[in-house]
Amino acid sequence: MRRLPPWIVFFLLALAVLMLVVGWEERHEVGYVPVVLGVVWLLFTAAAAKNVLADEEH
Repeated sequence: MRRLPPWIVFFLLALAVLMLVVGWEERHEVGYVPVVLGVVWLLFTAAAAKNVLADEEH
């Protein structure tokens, strides 16, 4: 399976942080769903970043 390019992982990380910040600020109006989605997105991004940072000589 091919890995994601580093620029995509960077944008995924930015999206996860944005979802967490906005979700936390608006939690009284929209609930905790954006915060939960931000955490899930952050976990997905961390898994993808692990492959980007890994050595390519496998």
